[in-house]
Amino acid sequence: MRNSLAIAFLTASLAGRIYSQTTTATPAYEVASVKMSPPDQGRPTGDGDDGRITLRNYPMLGILAYAYNVNFDRIAGGPEWLNSQNYDIDATFPPGTNGDTARLMMQNLLAERFKLAVHHEQKPATVYALVVGKKAPRLVKATDDAARDSCDRHGLLVTCELHRATMTEFAESIPHWLSQNWLGAPVVDQTDIQGTYHVTLTWTMTNRRDDTVDLPGLSLFDALEEQLGLKLEQRKAPVDRIVIDRIERVPVAN
Repeated sequence: MRNSLAIAFLTASLAGRIYSQTTTATPAYEVASVKMSPPDQGRPTGDGDDGRITLRNYPMLGILAYAYNVNFDRIAGGPEWLNSQNYDIDATFPPGTNGDTARLMMQNLLAERFKLAVHHEQKPATVYALVVGKKAPRLVKATDDAARDSCDRHGLLVTCELHRATMTEFAESIPHWLSQNWLGAPVVDQTDIQGTYHVTLTWTMTNRRDDTVDLPGLSLFDALEEQLGLKLEQRKAPVDRIVIDRIERVPVAN
């Protein structure tokens, strides 16, 4: 669980690091280096800022999750090595690039260096629906605060914060805050709540979603209801998945 949780936190962190509004017709990194990681390099690390992204010992599954802004369980197909072969990536891009454009740059890099080809597939599946709880939602309207979204872990205590998020964006963020397959299903917004909010959630991490939490800690499910007045319910809903048609293990040389 340790490495998959680390990858989830890094992917969530990278997804929220880049702001402002710059777009291009075919977005590409200014400079990019891609290499297969040497063996036995320990835990993956990643960092992103306004103008650069650095990944070390990062599995391809995590790179795909970042590039397409989805959780691991929404990536289908592909070879077994997606979660075992790791890579080092260094790339720069124009300051002021927004998050969507930065992810498109990663998609284009994967297509160029790994010959990646994918298609979208939508099928009914079991999901966790984010819905309003028994009491009124306790949500704080977003301000013009430009602070970065974040996730921090101290021991088993996890705190994640989104500064300007719709309920759809909040729902999509939840799986990124957890280890691979912890929920076992995507999260979709069914709250019907409009607007953007400053959302902070603190809970105690467990190995499995059905593990109990000793007081005074709260499980993810209990924290959602007590702190935000929301809850997760298992339902059936259409889910969009990224299906891998082709990907090569060895990247094109820099």
